[in-house]
Amino acid sequence: MTLNCYKTAFLIACTAGLSACATIVEGSGQAMNVATTPAGAACDLQRKGTHLGTIAPTPGTMRIEKSKDDITVTCNKEGFQPTSISHTPRFVGTTFGNLLVGGVVGFIVDASTGANYVYPTDTQIQLVPVKAGIAVPAGSLYPGQPIVLQPMS
Repeated sequence: MTLNCYKTAFLIACTAGLSACATIVEGSGQAMNVATTPAGAACDLQRKGTHLGTIAPTPGTMRIEKSKDDITVTCNKEGFQPTSISHTPRFVGTTFGNLLVGGVVGFIVDASTGANYVYPTDTQIQLVPVKAGIAVPAGSLYPGQPIVLQPMS
């Protein structure tokens, strides 16, 4: 074999090793920290209607697999209104390294593992106390929006 053949073989091996760059560098999972004020709530994490797990009591951490789909965190604590927040994952640029170095194969691996997305690491949820004689109208829980309390009629 000539020197050029060795160089070519070396470059092919390096390219194959670097494909799926985000999967290798970022991983296909991540930790999600959830804290509530006040502490001590039970928070369920769901994605596309599938229960991923529960953090109880808060604050706590849970390892989740990355995905392109939103995650909803719903927290409950006695004496407080149930509160939900949704997180949309952010696309990470590590995947573009695949197109330059690893080609389409690495890009497909990252997309299939969800490694090309990341969720916020920290979630802080403010729980609102239930007040006697005041009801929360149905459908008033919008992710990221304050809860508006109205007197009962």
